[in-house]
Amino acid sequence: MERVSLLLDRGMSMVEPLVAMVVLSVSLLGSVSMLALAQDGIAGGARKLEALALAESRLERLRAVPYQSLLKADLDGDGLVVGRLKDSGSEGYAVAGDGEYTARQTINGVLVTWTVRPDRPSLAHSRTATLTVTAAWSDQGGRHRTVRLGMRRANPVFSGGTV
Repeated sequence: MERVSLLLDRGMSMVEPLVAMVVLSVSLLGSVSMLALAQDGIAGGARKLEALALAESRLERLRAVPYQSLLKADLDGDGLVVGRLKDSGSEGYAVAGDGEYTARQTINGVLVTWTVRPDRPSLAHSRTATLTVTAAWSDQGGRHRTVRLGMRRANPVFSGGTV
């Protein structure tokens, strides 16, 4: 009986704390990698939210302008027209003469492209126009991301006659 009590009184060996430290360090490394992954997700979500806000803002501006002014490019929203939407097929725009008018603006590294496509060749004689806004950016991994919003807008002075 004395022998058994002597073995129990000796305490822990050095192996047990070492095993505990290895288990603890592995779990801490896992936690740190999860924090880094969460940080990347938060940054990517913030960038997507910014792009979506820019696209929604441009679409709201297109909704607010008079129908006949849809082809004017008021890039900063101050009421001063600095250009017109193009149907030229140059500078990366769509095919020339396809009836889709396009303008672009880069804001904080997000390329915002908006298009106006009347249902007839002339905006003044069209019944409706399809408005599309696309916000494009690259994430931290270099992958190309886009957000696209659209709406149809009716011509308030269309009389219903054929042109």
